[in-house]
Amino acid sequence: MVRKPCPRRWAAVLVWVLAISIWAPFSSVAGLWPEEQQRLRVGLKLFPAVLGAQEELRARCGPDGMLRVLVVHRGSDEVAQRAARSLKDLGEVDKLPLAVGIRSLGELESSSEESIAAIFVASVGLEHKRLRRLSERHRVLAFSPFAGDVAGGAVAGIHVADRILPAVNLEQAKRAGLRFKTFFLRVAHHGE
Repeated sequence: MVRKPCPRRWAAVLVWVLAISIWAPFSSVAGLWPEEQQRLRVGLKLFPAVLGAQEELRARCGPDGMLRVLVVHRGSDEVAQRAARSLKDLGEVDKLPLAVGIRSLGELESSSEESIAAIFVASVGLEHKRLRRLSERHRVLAFSPFAGDVAGGAVAGIHVADRILPAVNLEQAKRAGLRFKTFFLRVAHHGE
């Protein structure tokens, strides 16, 4: 006996295929959910102010006089590429030119790079212990816009409540040898 295709089954399969093909491109950019994408966009806007709020920022310049910012990722570098382009478009922070590079977490952990002014985290879910070690080892601002990272190990990031504020972990900043200007500390959320 020959079985006829069930129109209902084919319709259901077609609906699923269409739903997935429509939903997939918008669900995430290289693994980021919409909330994480929004946090990344806000973080990219707040990052220059946080970087500029460090005391003695000029001392963080490399021998070439540039502030070196590394965008760190785990896995695909698609989001890191976008974040790096956004930071490169800034050109400078506090009249100090930016040099922006991209590194995987593993590359940065195994390197002995000098003259890094800041690390911008472009991947969700980096282990907090690794974030702490990076900021302490390189004695730099480790900035992550993602939820829980400031309390877990990043020096700074964003705090979302009834309004969006820069967030700073003062204990981690101290361990990394960083100090912030007073005006910044008055407006920032202190997340320990």
